Amino acid sequence: MPLQLAVLSTSRIVEEFLHHLPEMPEISVQALCCRPQSGEKARAWAAEYGIPQVYTDEETCYRAGGFDAVYIGTANHLHYEAARRALEAGYHVILEKPFTGTAAEARALYALADQKGVMLLEAITVYYLPQFAFLRRELETIGPVRGAMASFCARSRRYDDFLKGIWNTTFDPACQGGALNDMNVYNLHLLTGLLGAPRQAEYRATRAANGIDTAGLALLDYGDFTAAALAAKDSDGVNGMVLQGPGGHLVVEGGTNALPVVYCVPGAVRGSTARREGPAAARFRMAYEFAAFVRIIAERDTAAEAEARARTLTVMDLLDKLHAEDLPQK
Repeated sequence: MPLQLAVLSTSRIVEEFLHHLPEMPEISVQALCCRPQSGEKARAWAAEYGIPQVYTDEETCYRAGGFDAVYIGTANHLHYEAARRALEAGYHVILEKPFTGTAAEARALYALADQKGVMLLEAITVYYLPQFAFLRRELETIGPVRGAMASFCARSRRYDDFLKGIWNTTFDPACQGGALNDMNVYNLHLLTGLLGAPRQAEYRATRAANGIDTAGLALLDYGDFTAAALAAKDSDGVNGMVLQGPGGHLVVEGGTNALPVVYCVPGAVRGSTARREGPAAARFRMAYEFAAFVRIIAERDTAAEAEARARTLTVMDLLDKLHAEDLPQK
């Protein structure tokens, strides 16, 4: 039976999710909840995607019920309170990245989920893709990692408005946007998922006049090597990742949120430079994570939830450190 879901927000990530609903038979969206000013948009989406109910008040939505879990795709600064309210109402929660504003907030939400006996999962695509499993398997091929670089840069569609002085949450520091939280978080999940947590970390940001980081480089110190993670919302770049060692290198070509092309090139020590191709995704990138979430919730797979929780907390702790070790460009 599909997971009965309520969706909170009419954001762009929610729009993308709804557009691909036909590719996710594991999900049945029963309600769409938004701010009153977004009600017209929500009703149009409900008609287009066959969603039975639209609410412009969370309390009314949660009291009415008819679903088992809430998918939250609000602006970053609203994540914590929105998740807290859904958990308090007794629903499982799937919360978009970046999970919360701080690691302390993340731990508070997990404690509340445990108290309520429900599951709390971060909607982060990377770990659930078959390409990620390939990269993890091939790590042994390249031997001890000696260098790592990841990049995810895309000029925001809202950047021109920002330059014109038109307000939006994406470039408002009070809304916890910026390149680190919105874009580099994917690089951090990918790198820590493969390499673990770094010993030390620092962030070098390119900042606009209002203080928002429109681009930035995170340096992750692993002792034997340093990994670099670049992200930008003010410019495009060549996106992907390279991990290299004495036995070869692993490559991602394309966004680190989707890993569209992955492959391994064994080094000369193995006598070959043949490229070993990884799998291509057969489904929309978000379909993999939601299929996993449906299974975890349906089976009450606490081990899988604990593993996901540990990954989220690793990145939340790292984000805290990067925000604290935010060094100006020289």
